Amino acid sequence: MPDSTPTSRVTGGDVVEGRQRLVFVHKGDHYALATLGVFADGVVRWQYETTDFDGLRAAFDDGTLTLTPPEGAPLFITGTARGTVPALESWLTPELVIGELADEVDNLNDRPDSSGRCWNALLEYAADPTPANLGIVRESYHAVPEHRRIYVLGDMDQNDVPVRILLAEAGETIPARNAGRTITVTPEVREQALGYFRRSEAGAAGTRAQRVADGPETTIPLTVGGHVHPSGWPDPAGLEVLQIDYPATVVHRGREYASVMHAYWALSTDDAGWHDRIAAASRGLDARALGEDAPRRAGWPVARLGVLAALLRDKFERHPAMAETLLGTGDARLLYDDWASRYWSSTGANWLGRLLELVRSELAGREWETGF
Repeated sequence: MPDSTPTSRVTGGDVVEGRQRLVFVHKGDHYALATLGVFADGVVRWQYETTDFDGLRAAFDDGTLTLTPPEGAPLFITGTARGTVPALESWLTPELVIGELADEVDNLNDRPDSSGRCWNALLEYAADPTPANLGIVRESYHAVPEHRRIYVLGDMDQNDVPVRILLAEAGETIPARNAGRTITVTPEVREQALGYFRRSEAGAAGTRAQRVADGPETTIPLTVGGHVHPSGWPDPAGLEVLQIDYPATVVHRGREYASVMHAYWALSTDDAGWHDRIAAASRGLDARALGEDAPRRAGWPVARLGVLAALLRDKFERHPAMAETLLGTGDARLLYDDWASRYWSSTGANWLGRLLELVRSELAGREWETGF
């Protein structure tokens, strides 16, 4: 049985993926076997409790959660059995479980987990073996849950031996992969370990070159949006230009709007008076506040995705410098931060992030076509 299994929860109409594992919950006079779930947005849940990783750590610290309840204590397994706790011994600690679950959240968000970060640090060190880079390797290796370090290379022939060679002092003797055998770390042995990672990087580069034709090369997502500037937008602006409330004229059916947000909310209503009030709002956020109160156009939930896509296309075609900023994000997954809408935000369906990626791809495709 795997350490954790898939789960999900619905919030605000959106499905948030997660992972769950078993844990014991102290319920006053007894213990209960329950599922402990973590989700892509960092929410942690068991039974009727919802918290975050700080709350999870506190629950382990105060005994609310445990991996090994005391022998003989009353035990309930809901819908299955009741009795007393047998003699239990866990090969894990709460801190190791928390580390595993933090890795699960990284994986759910398509970003490197602790092992992935360690692997990247090792490749950097092999390419540039400086003391500073070795310090990063050491830190990232010890950040991997201890019982998982042996798998950090994903290489059952080597386990983590090349890593331990690099972290050892010259002349130090370390355990080899096979029980009872040892390795003395010499300059030649260190060079062999470095060669292992250099060969791995060369192979990975070839694999990336193949995969990039059918998927993103960048694994670390980029968060955009979510910034409010009461005293005015930065000048010059950076990624802020990707926000839909950033002042950038767009045109729909011959009419100009001060920003994508102005146009989106004005077009969401078929009441001419409301439309004009929204379009005249001083800021995009003010346009949204008005638009939320306006009567909604029939069929808007179906049309809104296409409308916003068209407005974004117009914005970046009309403002080439902003298009360059969007293209400058490469093929990074774009997570749009919008506290007011889980539909558009990365805390839910992330449709704004997806549409920005779509428009970016269209712009890049156009440049590619004109280059041949």
